[in-house]
Amino acid sequence: MKPATLITCICLISSTALVSAQDYDSGSHTQQAAEPVNTMCPIGKEPIVPSAGTVEYKGKTIGLCCPGCGEAFLAWDEIRKDEFVVLAAAGREPGSERHGQPDDESPTGTASPGPTYPYTLPDGPVGGPLGSMGDPIVKVYDNREVRFCCAGCIEEFEGNEAKYWGEIDEKIVEQQLMHYPIDTCIVTGEKLGANAVNHVHNNRLVRLASADAVAAFKTDPKKYLDALDKRIIDSQLPGYPMDNCPVGGPLGSMGEPVNFIYMNRLVRLCCGACERSIATEPAKYMAKLDAAYADQQRDDYALDTCVVTGAKLGSMGDPVELVAGTRLVRFCCAGCLPKFKANPAEFLVKMPQD
Repeated sequence: MKPATLITCICLISSTALVSAQDYDSGSHTQQAAEPVNTMCPIGKEPIVPSAGTVEYKGKTIGLCCPGCGEAFLAWDEIRKDEFVVLAAAGREPGSERHGQPDDESPTGTASPGPTYPYTLPDGPVGGPLGSMGDPIVKVYDNREVRFCCAGCIEEFEGNEAKYWGEIDEKIVEQQLMHYPIDTCIVTGEKLGANAVNHVHNNRLVRLASADAVAAFKTDPKKYLDALDKRIIDSQLPGYPMDNCPVGGPLGSMGEPVNFIYMNRLVRLCCGACERSIATEPAKYMAKLDAAYADQQRDDYALDTCVVTGAKLGSMGDPVELVAGTRLVRFCCAGCLPKFKANPAEFLVKMPQD
């Protein structure tokens, strides 16, 4: 072989090796991607579509539902991306439970199987407010998402899970009770009475008539939660107060709006990619929905007294407002809010019924 020919071959081999290394870079977009490892988009949690493209992560091709989802996925921390790839390989990526994907139990944690819902609490189970130490770290324990303020909290949590799961469930009940949309058991159809059980399923409050109803619910959570979702959409869609997505633009601007259920409330989104924004910054976006309900109902608010104390609204300064589910409730002062949240049914019966 002539020297010039040898040099040319070496250059071609080096060039080929360089292209191959670039193709498998963990953050590169791919032109000729292998078959995606996932069927559901990591951001939108909707079925992936070829026109949205793909991204590469550690040699795995990740499918998307919208073109912008690729950058959002690559912005996740490595732990979170690795978690998604593992779940996708097992057919358990978030969103799959809503579209008929396998519903086998995950190998970690102790929660019962069924649909996965975002972690809704503003604080981590061990440390302080989420976001106080940078982006929260997200982990999934048997379909149950938990967010930590920092990596140092994970070992403490996993060393005493029973304690922390109990505290999480207690706080979720307190947070979501006032939003619970129906007064009957989704399993038995019975009226929810004094013996009703506040059951937390994968970060979502489900109120059931009895311990027997809880046992029946656990045999097929998806069946009953699908029924609950349908009732929420059917009841809240007609009076929905917003024409815009709280995250994006006008509803309908990106196709049929997505009906997203968050803390048992209907939130309408312009596309599936906005679900992750709601889950990441719920206070910011749910405040927009609350404001829309309050503006819609304030002028026709039927009471001039506080539902907790009976005091005249305005007698202690400007009334304090709260939206419970879809209803505006007005109070004489902020001191009434804890009493209301602890037992909203006791006070909501004082309001005119639809």
